[in-house]
Amino acid sequence: MLTRGRRPAATVLLLATALLIAACTGGGNPAPKAPASVAIGLLVPTTGANAQLGQQATLGAKLAIELVNQDFKDLPLPLPLGVGAGLRNGTKLTLIAGNTESAPEKVEKEASRLVAEGAVGLVLADTIDVAAPAGRETDLIGVSLVDALSTSDTFADLNRTAHFRIQPSDRQLVSAALGLLYRQRDTPAQFKRIVTAAGTPAGAVGGEVSALKATIEDLSLAAGYEVAAKEKIVPLSGADAGQPDGIVVKGDAVLAVVTGAAEATAATELAVRLRGTAPVIAIGPGVGALDGVKASGGVQALRASGWSSEFAGRNPIARVVATMYEQAFHTKLTEVAAAAFTATMVLALAMDQVSDFTPQSIRSAVQQITLPATQTIMPWNGIRFDGNGYNQLAAGVVEQHVPNGYQVVHPIELAATPTLSL
Repeated sequence: MLTRGRRPAATVLLLATALLIAACTGGGNPAPKAPASVAIGLLVPTTGANAQLGQQATLGAKLAIELVNQDFKDLPLPLPLGVGAGLRNGTKLTLIAGNTESAPEKVEKEASRLVAEGAVGLVLADTIDVAAPAGRETDLIGVSLVDALSTSDTFADLNRTAHFRIQPSDRQLVSAALGLLYRQRDTPAQFKRIVTAAGTPAGAVGGEVSALKATIEDLSLAAGYEVAAKEKIVPLSGADAGQPDGIVVKGDAVLAVVTGAAEATAATELAVRLRGTAPVIAIGPGVGALDGVKASGGVQALRASGWSSEFAGRNPIARVVATMYEQAFHTKLTEVAAAAFTATMVLALAMDQVSDFTPQSIRSAVQQITLPATQTIMPWNGIRFDGNGYNQLAAGVVEQHVPNGYQVVHPIELAATPTLSL
């Protein structure tokens, strides 16, 4: 395990060899002097309906910058950083922010402005409506964009080389939910059919919902389940939101596509109505909103997610980061803050590997980065990007609501308890 303040022997040998060659070849051009500081740009909504999201992401990014810039000698964080404060060449990081207002038409200008002001890489924490044009713009200008929140599989078809997404994809989250259900195959509670519940949002979110519904059908059939007819979708929006209307029967399981607070409430109401008949597992970009929905009689939908506060409390590195976050900002580490922290740290660790700070060098370093599970605060297998910018080591967990909040029940190796109540 690599820790700050230590470098592997191979690295020391390479450095010694480089110094010897330099001494023997004197008279050549001197190596360029490392800059005192370089900037990371942060694209978040700081005003408007999603301002709270932007505030949380900003705090997470600031903590990552602080961890890089300060020499925490006695801090038990297994991060592969060089000796001392700053990057391994002594360069410090600064953070400059751009307000997206969660407006697709504004993010491209903000991204370009941050780059013009000196940002050598960008971090994004916003909705899919903003992520799509942000990825397009950064691909055009060749600057790395590390996306903290996007899960949509639609990005995989865009063939972008500079848009790196750390989160598990929607497809992975559906697989996690089906994996939980598969554990019941030899019990009296085994499930035979998958029913989808969803709302009807417009725009890019609507496109993600459509893709998710298709993924649920494809993966359910591949796993050997029957699927309800396409017209038999339980509504999560409109006058009948959360009403099963006879669609769901014993032996079914419901995968509910949740994109916001209203649909989270509808999914909870659906879980209450289907108690004893079928479990409801929420999937989608809005599952975090379930934390703000009061469970009726203790009944709440399960949820598939790329983050778990409960698991973070059992993860040694996450506990340290959460404590630092709370001490610095006097508030609890949230899912958004944790994701922004991780995205910023990924970009910083990539920058720590380059000898110059050109966009091409940094993009290549991000593409090549590999972090094991022991060097992240997330419940994943680590971070490693494929050619389309997708994190191949990201993984979803399924949480169940208990009296003191949500806790992981799947995968079983991460579960607080193997006991299920479906």
